[in-house]
Amino acid sequence: MEEDAQPLETPIIAAVVNKRHEKLLDAPLATRYSGEFLAALSSNPELIRNVAVVGGLHHGKTTLLDMLVEQTHDVAALGIRNAQGKPLRFTDTRVDEQARGISIKAMPMSLVLEGGTGKSYLANLIDCPGHVNFNDEVTAAMRLADGVLLVVDVLEGVGAATERAIQQAVQEGLAITLLVSKLDRLIIELKLPPADAYHKIAFTIEEVNAVIRTAGGGNTANGAANGAANGTAAAAAAAGSTPLLDPVL
Repeated sequence: MEEDAQPLETPIIAAVVNKRHEKLLDAPLATRYSGEFLAALSSNPELIRNVAVVGGLHHGKTTLLDMLVEQTHDVAALGIRNAQGKPLRFTDTRVDEQARGISIKAMPMSLVLEGGTGKSYLANLIDCPGHVNFNDEVTAAMRLADGVLLVVDVLEGVGAATERAIQQAVQEGLAITLLVSKLDRLIIELKLPPADAYHKIAFTIEEVNAVIRTAGGGNTANGAANGAANGTAAAAAAAGSTPLLDPVL
């Protein structure tokens, strides 16, 4: 057909009709708690925790959220897998995120989690991107959060994105809870004995402490540990001083 004979209503290059930006489940996952219990927790501000999950690229933030989803939802019975046969990344709802294997947008998720004493809390977790180009998502998430869960790969250590996240958390005055991830890499890849693996973990914690010390202008004070019950280290709020992480190993 000649160009002059083509109707004006018909475009020369047809537009893509079927555009899909998000990949969502057809139906909500079955939870291990009732919706009434979730609503009751949401009506009590003292039982709500808003936490931004931050860290470097591929340090395990989205995988951590998947593990929490498996604890609170009936996922194993559904056998949800993506096209590559890997477990679905629940907070990576965009098609390009699933294809590239990275988080681009911060994604919140509300879960009912138990504390060390067995008391239930409503945890609003925000899975933040780890790439430095998407740092604006991290900044917005920290403005909404009450605290920060810092995920650090024990083998990679503190990178540029992790350092920037720590600096932002210190500037916002947010409490930092450190989670050292991928401990199996010390055994599988480096094949370290237990003593050397311990020192590697302690060195990673000291790396985080050094960034906190620098972000606070060198004014330091030992932070209280989050408790040996969960085996994590925390930065406690200290007036006029910069808290440091105490290793609980």
